[in-house]
Amino acid sequence: MQLRHYVEFQKELAINYCKLVVVSVDAPEINAAFRTGLGAEFPFLSDHDRKVVQALDMTETSKSRGVTAIPYTFSLMPDLTVHNLYCGYWYLGRPTLDELRMDLRAMMKKVRADFDPQA
Repeated sequence: MQLRHYVEFQKELAINYCKLVVVSVDAPEINAAFRTGLGAEFPFLSDHDRKVVQALDMTETSKSRGVTAIPYTFSLMPDLTVHNLYCGYWYLGRPTLDELRMDLRAMMKKVRADFDPQA
């Protein structure tokens, strides 16, 4: 999924008191330019030194590219525990917006006593 889809999704997330963050290995100035070009309101954080990527063991080594970061998508609970993890090494491993909506629904059911007002 391309980041422009997340730009549209950020409005849905705001209604549900949720946030979106992008972390990349690009330099902060590249992230800032990319964020501005997309019109994104959510933060783009830089792991240019790849400290987080290495700490979470999110690397892959190949002969042609050397050490590269594997793209992951995390759905995090309010206490920052991982609810769901998607490995985007292959395109089909990346979450769709519908999968992220299902994650959001499941997380909201866990943390919001008033999720179903008739329950």
